[in-house]
Amino acid sequence: MSGYVYHPTQKINRYFRNIGKKAINLFVPYVIFSVVYVVLQHLSGSVHTLYSWGSLLYIFKQPIGYLWFLYILFFVFVLVGFLDLLKINMYLQGLVYLLLFIGSQYVSLPYVLSRTFTWTICFYLGFMIKQVHLEKKIQNVFFVIAAIVFLMGAIQQYFSGGDWYHTNLLLIGNFLTKISSIPIAFYFFSRLPKTSVFDYFVKYGKYSLIIYLIHAPVTSIVRVILLRVGLSNYFVLMVGITVITWYVSVFVCWLSQKISLIDMVFSPYKYIAHRKVPA
Repeated sequence: MSGYVYHPTQKINRYFRNIGKKAINLFVPYVIFSVVYVVLQHLSGSVHTLYSWGSLLYIFKQPIGYLWFLYILFFVFVLVGFLDLLKINMYLQGLVYLLLFIGSQYVSLPYVLSRTFTWTICFYLGFMIKQVHLEKKIQNVFFVIAAIVFLMGAIQQYFSGGDWYHTNLLLIGNFLTKISSIPIAFYFFSRLPKTSVFDYFVKYGKYSLIIYLIHAPVTSIVRVILLRVGLSNYFVLMVGITVITWYVSVFVCWLSQKISLIDMVFSPYKYIAHRKVPA
């Protein structure tokens, strides 16, 4: 989705201005929520991967938990924007990012390069889908792509055993499955009936960053609370955590429109850009 709404530029001054804006809007909440996430981890006492307090000193090179997305997204913007400056053809860029992905799987690289080279291909695929309107043309090859997703998913399950569902990373083994699922997702979304439910979720699209940042810490808190009040049924926990987390996230979205200090956390550049300069 980040690639789908991406707007390329071939002017160097606009490139640096855009990168500066992205740095402020992504890294300010990145730092704040890194602190929040570690604090909540130490308060809850029951987490999958406990980050030490010292890990906060190294977030400039090693993100904490789910916040890797903001960290890597910034460098994806840097890389794609730079190749746009060079006026490289869209399809050639796609090939470059594919080769970078393959290289990142076999060459040991620093974290920032390894993850940036890994995920840029997904970002750029979103951009390419928008440019060629693939979601409108995919119906001709829909069953072929769907078959690839099903077949590769089955292969992953067979060879990965009990860990087949651990697919957070993009690897050679799950590459075709994940890449093929992207145009299919766009295809289904473009054909969803425009009901009130559709409109309800669409209106929160512009708040996706807030919802992304809020969901992880809120999920952790809600899980601990529900377990402590005696709710241990897995299905009840899943539904309860999902529903409560969603409405808490929506509430924070509402607060961000009412309280400037909260909005500043999620959209800091807006306040810097509109700051009045003393005469």
